[in-house]
Amino acid sequence: MIGETLGQYRLTKQLGKGGFATVYKALQPTLNRDVAVKVLHPEFIRDVGAIRRFKREALAVAKLAHPNIVAVYDYGEHDGRAYLVMEYVAGNTLKGRLGKPVGYQLSLDLVTAVGSALDYAHSKGMVHRDVKPANILFTEDNRIVLSDFGIVRLANDDSSLTRGVIGTPQYMSPEQAIGQPVDGRSDLYSLGVVLFEMLSGRVPYKGESAVATLSMHATLPVPSVRDLNPEISWEVDAVVRQALGKNPDERFQTGKELSAALTLAIADTQRPPEPTIVVPSKGPTPTAVTADLARPKDPEVPKDAESPKDLDAMYRELVVLTRSEQWRRAVELAAQILGRDPSYRDVSAILASASNELRFGRSATSVEIQLKAMLRKAETAASEGRLIEAASMLQQVLRSSPNESEARSRLDEVNRRLSDQESQRRREVRLGQLYTLAQSKIHTGDWSWANHILEEISSIDPSFRDVPQLLAQARASLRAESGDPTPSNHVPTLRAQADAAMTEERWADAVKLWQSIMRVEPNLTGVRERLILAQQRLLLSTLNDEAAQLAADGKWQEAIQKIEEIKNLTAKP
Repeated sequence: MIGETLGQYRLTKQLGKGGFATVYKALQPTLNRDVAVKVLHPEFIRDVGAIRRFKREALAVAKLAHPNIVAVYDYGEHDGRAYLVMEYVAGNTLKGRLGKPVGYQLSLDLVTAVGSALDYAHSKGMVHRDVKPANILFTEDNRIVLSDFGIVRLANDDSSLTRGVIGTPQYMSPEQAIGQPVDGRSDLYSLGVVLFEMLSGRVPYKGESAVATLSMHATLPVPSVRDLNPEISWEVDAVVRQALGKNPDERFQTGKELSAALTLAIADTQRPPEPTIVVPSKGPTPTAVTADLARPKDPEVPKDAESPKDLDAMYRELVVLTRSEQWRRAVELAAQILGRDPSYRDVSAILASASNELRFGRSATSVEIQLKAMLRKAETAASEGRLIEAASMLQQVLRSSPNESEARSRLDEVNRRLSDQESQRRREVRLGQLYTLAQSKIHTGDWSWANHILEEISSIDPSFRDVPQLLAQARASLRAESGDPTPSNHVPTLRAQADAAMTEERWADAVKLWQSIMRVEPNLTGVRERLILAQQRLLLSTLNDEAAQLAADGKWQEAIQKIEEIKNLTAKP
């Protein structure tokens, strides 16, 4: 679309292309400024209602006025395309700076800026739903801004756009991953993932497929940033862990809270060690004592204070002891864990179970009761189509009881259904891509390629959208191009297609269709006149395109000559 004009905006350069929109740099001549124009892919707009929703969303986003949010200036429609006009940011994205740790200062600056933008938007009832490095931009003066507010909510509307566009799996919150309602705390989780990636150089979860990644967000423990980057302090690691809490209530509730906690953690990390105080002793040699007013950077964990990582290791050992039915050692270890964290995971239930085993032998322990309850919940979730949630529950059951055959068989069934869903999603994406390509070939009059693509679509899904009608049109046009006779009973269909081509200003198609009709019914009323009109419009369109290309190439004299030809043609009666 480079060189085209949407409303008053002339597109000059493609800046990027995503799953449902392409972004162009454009010139707004009335204000002589560069803007960014986001053009929604036409195949995603299904009906007039979808365009209305897009416009409503655009108007809501345009009301956001914050220094760390990309401003939205305008909304428009052109030839069935909906587009947004936004502030043009000439800098780069955070995505381009990642791949390795970026340090504390940039991490803090970004969390502060984006957290402030999110707090402001959340106060206006807006949830972003796709906070990720590609949507975080740096201006030329190093201002940090967040883009793409509201677009993802539209993309997630099954009544308007194709399914499956629901965000970016590596940055999605657990509740978003399993299809539950989300609020602003979901955006803060995504910001926590961005913080993790800035400090460690990689995202916390990345599976072999989108479904696997979503399952990891919903089920796996939060990894330690320190395991990937030992230079990160325990204090900062704890902030990241809280930001990535599985339950929204466990996280920071606002961006301001996250920024404040990160600021304190970094300050504590960078505080210099306290001076050494020399205390005279009764003996001849003085004793050096360090004032214990603040911890030095990255302190060693004292033996009497247990880190989350140590508790995790103890918990894993406890599970092994339980599986091997070493009840006495399991009771002792469970008691040690609860002495340090009374609410740690399900250790209380495991302790009760192990104690029962020691006293009474095999019985319906509390752990078994919990596992059966979780199996029932997983079955309910699977029956209601909440497959990722069901898989998460079944995986938890199998971690506690690896030989649970019922859980294993149900998990296999859930994974099979997830695989089928993924295959269906890919099929829909493939059909949408082919349909868009076919539309572009029809628009340029390349009927041979259009016919080939439409036949491929028909082989996958014969009733996909309006493919049967388009295929009939392509075959008729190919017959017309080859000079094959057109049956007279096809004339009404061809005439309707020709009239549609005229309305849509597809002049080359219209000429071919009217010519086909002329070969079968040369005396049909009005056909010759419509053919002549289509030929004239085709010539004018061709001359216009040539003039525009000459002007773009700086060949002004030749462009002016073309314009004179156009004037002469349009001046004739």
